[in-house]
Amino acid sequence: MIQDSINCTGVAVNQAGYGVITSAGSYNVAGNTEWLSFRSDSVAQPGSALAGWVNVDITKDTAQNVTVLGGTEAGISFRAGSQSGTFLAGSGDNRFQGSNLNTAGNWNILTGDGNDVIDTGAGSNTVAAGAGDNTITLGTGVNYVHSDGQDTITATAGTQNITLNGASSVVQVGANSLVVDNSADGEQITVGGGSTVIGGSNGNDPTVQHTSINLAGSTGTVIGGQLNTISAAYGDFEVSNTNAANVDVSGSLTFICGTGVTTITAGQTTIFGANGLDAVVNSTAGTSLFVANEGNETLDGASSAFGIHAFGTTTGTGNQLFIGGSASDTLVGGVGNATLQGGSGAANVFGFRDGIAGADYTISDFGSAAGNSVLLVNYGYTDADLQKVLDSASHKDGNTIVTLSDQSQITFVGVDSLNTSQFNC
Repeated sequence: MIQDSINCTGVAVNQAGYGVITSAGSYNVAGNTEWLSFRSDSVAQPGSALAGWVNVDITKDTAQNVTVLGGTEAGISFRAGSQSGTFLAGSGDNRFQGSNLNTAGNWNILTGDGNDVIDTGAGSNTVAAGAGDNTITLGTGVNYVHSDGQDTITATAGTQNITLNGASSVVQVGANSLVVDNSADGEQITVGGGSTVIGGSNGNDPTVQHTSINLAGSTGTVIGGQLNTISAAYGDFEVSNTNAANVDVSGSLTFICGTGVTTITAGQTTIFGANGLDAVVNSTAGTSLFVANEGNETLDGASSAFGIHAFGTTTGTGNQLFIGGSASDTLVGGVGNATLQGGSGAANVFGFRDGIAGADYTISDFGSAAGNSVLLVNYGYTDADLQKVLDSASHKDGNTIVTLSDQSQITFVGVDSLNTSQFNC
């Protein structure tokens, strides 16, 4: 090796600014070193990795871009200055410390399967940590993290973009973050306001811990995921395309196209359904809106103390079951068959729309609340017309069955007779 300067014991740097560390120890690298690598000085095994621990400080290196390649069996502790560069460390438990100064550079940080500690500092960095138990602290820049281990990832500032492929990681980051969970095991994810979490594909085993997502700001979005637990405080939040989620939001929630048995607790909820959704809804501060889509859907609002306005699908086919709570509910049948249950509290409205209805409908508790009524939209019935409809009703097993002009059949369970005052046209 051509040696123009020796910055510290064991580091040789040639005219091209290339340094080689061949023995364990601590090194302060100065000059204009642009490349650092590690290799054993063993005569018996010249190709083997350096066995000992190496501590490298390049804060006094004047190079603008530094590449660090290699690794040791024990690991590397590396401290960056204002440079940018690449840190590639293979075996061992490695430590990377970026600069927290305003002049901090940007780094590509790649580590192996050890238990690594990475503090990116103030630059904008890309981190690819291996399959160990890694601790990653992100700074104030725009950072990208590819996590394959069981990692702990934290940040209080900056803009973070994190992809989780490992198992049971803990993520706690600030506002405007993006977390993509590709794992099959439970993660614990907390993000600040304006952030988005894309859920993973957790299995169907209810005994396995699944992902927990906490939206800690006043706004936030969750997309996808299976059997996830999603929580948020006061604000406006959106959850979409989940399966069998448990959602608990103190503020306002928009829930879109979820499936499976889903529990939703929110101050106020707007729900757009999907085929296979079985939603248990508890509104704690205001009325809820449910709009069904094609397919079979269930809305159970029996535990809700505030009103529910539910509308059956207007296209396609499917069966709906709508169950209201103790407040005044509006339950409107759609294209497919539907069972409507308003609850025994305040008066409810059961609605049907000419041009959309036309199937078989069951009102299972019409007589359970005083003041319950039926709203017929666009049928154009006069009082005389409506009386003819009621006169033509059939009676079976204590139920009354009314057939409308569009061939809708409405079964009033437990009701022997009806009168026109119970209908609004």
